[in-house]
Amino acid sequence: MKKQQFVTVLAVLGMCACMVLAVHQRWRFPLVNAVVNTVLLPVNAAVRQINDAVVSFRENRRLNATLQEENSRLKKELDNLRSTEYRLKQLEAENTELLAMAGYRRQRDELTLLPARVIGMSLGDLHEYFFLDKGNADGVLAGMVVTTSEGMAGVVDQVYRHYSRFMLISANRSRVGIRVLRKESRAVGVLTGQGPNRSLLQGEYFGRDDDVQTGDMLVTSGIGGKYPAGLFVGTVRGVEADVTGLQKLVQIEPAADLSRPDRVFVILQEDVKRRIEKEIAEEAGEAKP
Repeated sequence: MKKQQFVTVLAVLGMCACMVLAVHQRWRFPLVNAVVNTVLLPVNAAVRQINDAVVSFRENRRLNATLQEENSRLKKELDNLRSTEYRLKQLEAENTELLAMAGYRRQRDELTLLPARVIGMSLGDLHEYFFLDKGNADGVLAGMVVTTSEGMAGVVDQVYRHYSRFMLISANRSRVGIRVLRKESRAVGVLTGQGPNRSLLQGEYFGRDDDVQTGDMLVTSGIGGKYPAGLFVGTVRGVEADVTGLQKLVQIEPAADLSRPDRVFVILQEDVKRRIEKEIAEEAGEAKP
């Protein structure tokens, strides 16, 4: 071993011996103790800082893991609450719709009504046709009226065994005889569809002297016997003369929501005698509102 290395080893051993003496018998060697403290205190401070940093790092990791777990739990609870709220609102809407349909059924007891559900839209037909979950096995025939609890929605045009298709009254091909419900008027005309991109329907063939006013309620006229009379169709939103000045054109807001029909009725049959009796009672002011 070289002399320089021997001196280095000897110095290290001496330092270690001094450290042992300073720790175990510090009262006998105050000078050694002071030297050792001078050397070790910065090291000790650095070690403590490193230890504190490690402990803080571990605590932060544990806290982050706890917060992430809590956040995940709260997110699941929030999702469950939102899902529950959505289901409650959906059930509330369905219940309201079913109650309205039940009320409509009681009011129109002269009609044989078949509840049906819209199951799809006919593609390629400009949103003018929809499919129902009822067909000829349920008694549905072409030409039968489809109505909601709010008013007339369309007419069945194609029938299959277990499903059928109906055309909205807003379709371009749609033609329905209508009349003003107001007792002082009773003016009659024809409702024509304006296509799916028009929010209003149009009433035609009203005479220029016919009493048709904004706010009038329009119902099916029943003329010709093709459709039952008295079905609510819509409300007059505007009246103007046509280009010839010989008739009035009427803008009509449909009673039924034609943009997204869901639960509907198919009118299988009408008891004409019962309907006439009700109309007479209404004329006499005896019918309940």
